[in-house]
Amino acid sequence: MAKSKVVHAESFFESYMELKRELEKSATRFQRAMGISVDQYAILHHILENPGKLTSATVADSRGISRAAVSRGISQLIRRGYVLQSYQSSDRRVRPLSLTASGEALEMACHDLLVKSAKVMSHAELASGGSQLTVSELTQMLAVATAKATSETPEA
Repeated sequence: MAKSKVVHAESFFESYMELKRELEKSATRFQRAMGISVDQYAILHHILENPGKLTSATVADSRGISRAAVSRGISQLIRRGYVLQSYQSSDRRVRPLSLTASGEALEMACHDLLVKSAKVMSHAELASGGSQLTVSELTQMLAVATAKATSETPEA
């Protein structure tokens, strides 16, 4: 009985590593095709949904990306002419973000690529014989596993 658990754990780990490799390859292909990273696209998309209302801190908090990574991403997007950062006269620390016309066009092109990719993936032949997990279910399972592992980690 213990052996089957070990095999199951090894099978899970192999599947996890395969998923990680595929996600990394997908992110690399996306970056080559669009010229921006997946995280930068997430920033563009969030700004498009909330123009003039977001700051780098609110983007970081809502997207689960570190503030440092968001700040770097926004700086790169500003330098490339995709994002504008304005200053409010009442509080110069608050710098709302908005997209330029080229930023909006890039966000739409990225979205179109994601829609196309989703259509391609929906036609993939799966070897599971119908016992497949949805991406949402897999994401939820990994989130639970991560949360449980984090809560069980001894504090230093």
